[in-house]
Amino acid sequence: MSKMKDKLTFTLLTPHRKFTPMECDSVKLSIADSISGKFSGSYGIRKGHARAVLALAPGKISVSLDGQEIFSAESQGGFATVENNEVRVAADGVKENGIV
Repeated sequence: MSKMKDKLTFTLLTPHRKFTPMECDSVKLSIADSISGKFSGSYGIRKGHARAVLALAPGKISVSLDGQEIFSAESQGGFATVENNEVRVAADGVKENGIV
């Protein structure tokens, strides 16, 4: 029997940088419509989320811990996977807004 983690682990990878994994409570991503590839809305992920593969639209990535945003970046698109309380984002590029 596998033990469920208490938090999510968020990892961001771009062609030029691998960010240090972060422990968090939630991740919010800008996702793309499966047909047009254009922005279709924000998508929230919390502990226990079902396995998923998501196409990212250009837009904000937000990572929060204890109700506070700890990381924010503007993504140029890419994709994300969610599995076993791990959120992995492979972005075409990002402009980091900062770590609070």
